[in-house]
Amino acid sequence: MRGRCLPMRTAESVAQMLPFLRCPYSRSPLRLAGDYLETAGDGGDASRYPIVDGIPWLVNEARVAPIDQHFQAQYDDRTARRYDRLIRFQSLLIGCWEPTERRRMVDLLDAPQGGRILEVAVGTGSNLPYLSQAVGPTGEIVALDLSMAMMRVAQAHAESVPAAVHFIRADACSLPFADDTFDAVFYFGGLNLFGDVTAALREMVRVAKPGATIVAGDEGMSEPMRRKWLGRLMGRMNSLNLCRPPFGQVPWDEVEDFELHWAWRELFYVMRFRKAVGGNGETAGRQAAAERQRASVEEEVARRARW
Repeated sequence: MRGRCLPMRTAESVAQMLPFLRCPYSRSPLRLAGDYLETAGDGGDASRYPIVDGIPWLVNEARVAPIDQHFQAQYDDRTARRYDRLIRFQSLLIGCWEPTERRRMVDLLDAPQGGRILEVAVGTGSNLPYLSQAVGPTGEIVALDLSMAMMRVAQAHAESVPAAVHFIRADACSLPFADDTFDAVFYFGGLNLFGDVTAALREMVRVAKPGATIVAGDEGMSEPMRRKWLGRLMGRMNSLNLCRPPFGQVPWDEVEDFELHWAWRELFYVMRFRKAVGGNGETAGRQAAAERQRASVEEEVARRARW
């Protein structure tokens, strides 16, 4: 079955997104104006965002962190075409079957059938088949990235999935969506190199519905793996494998039910948590619960380090 890939090629398809699309900086609603999305600002000024090859560019290039601009430039058309083969090969080298690892991570989402999922940094779209299975043919996936080269490959993947897929070019640190929009948020890969990890995680929580699951992960070995021959080898091959989960950047006062998982033979960390329901991040009760939750997670990591 061919999928309902909706890469925003027409005014009609953009209109489907307008109820929850926002200016990424002012959070003002957007309206369609020809080949642009725009929002009226104070004094009658309007911020305008082009629609390029059917994909809205909801980002101000000058406000993207320099490190994010640097890595975006590295993902050119040639790299994008080779990327999937490279990841599959690397997975086999460490004894992993990539589709199995991706499915396991997506399964952590508990996404509802017919729901709306956001994938931040969709890349070449390798997770789209599993995200589509999670929400079913009546579901919807919003796929976001800064790299147009990677998203062009992802569009080809999207043609074979049953769920509707919308592509948007945007910065993960300034998501162009209304609060409480998504039933689940998925992010995997690149978090360690973000210009502002704290902002990215807070944005993922902001756009999730209360109670929605957020899954975010990247390179970073478990403590036991660091002492094994494979861990020592992978640390020498790629220093990113020596990263640790960014506990200090998690918005603990806005989340609950935090879990730490591992993927790809414990070479990648996967954080799973829910957006807190019915609580205000400023209240003493929420802050106290956040401190207990963080302490519990860090204690568990320390315990594993002693194995």
